[in-house]
Amino acid sequence: MIRRKKWLERLLNADIRSAFAMTEPDVASSDATNIETLIERDGDEYVINGRKFYISGAQRKQCEIMIVIGKSAPDNANRYIQQSMVLVPMNTPCVTIVRPMKVMGYDDAPEGHSEITFENDRVPLENIIKGEGKGFEVAQGRLGPEANSR
Repeated sequence: MIRRKKWLERLLNADIRSAFAMTEPDVASSDATNIETLIERDGDEYVINGRKFYISGAQRKQCEIMIVIGKSAPDNANRYIQQSMVLVPMNTPCVTIVRPMKVMGYDDAPEGHSEITFENDRVPLENIIKGEGKGFEVAQGRLGPEANSR
């Protein structure tokens, strides 16, 4: 697997860092069904368009990859399979770190939280995580153990 060698092993060895891009400014995006960022399939690539807020660690020099959640099937009647997650390299030309953000009035730049836009950002199909329409499932699987640990 190319992804495993390129990203996972390097993450596990702490050679690089990652960021998780879920939160959006105009919707209650803590519920993944409200996500508005679009992930559209175009041939052998996904095209991503959207805006994310409070992306922790995205400005760290070691951050080389983001997991981005967006809607790949916004018209699907089942709102729980509209989302997908894709791996997006930070050095992709259409990824723009707009600004560092303050949290409760505090500025923790340059390694803190970021506003990021994706404008016709293209990544290969192999960058999908688990499959199209599996984004909500992956998000819940990621968040579920934390809720159950209390």
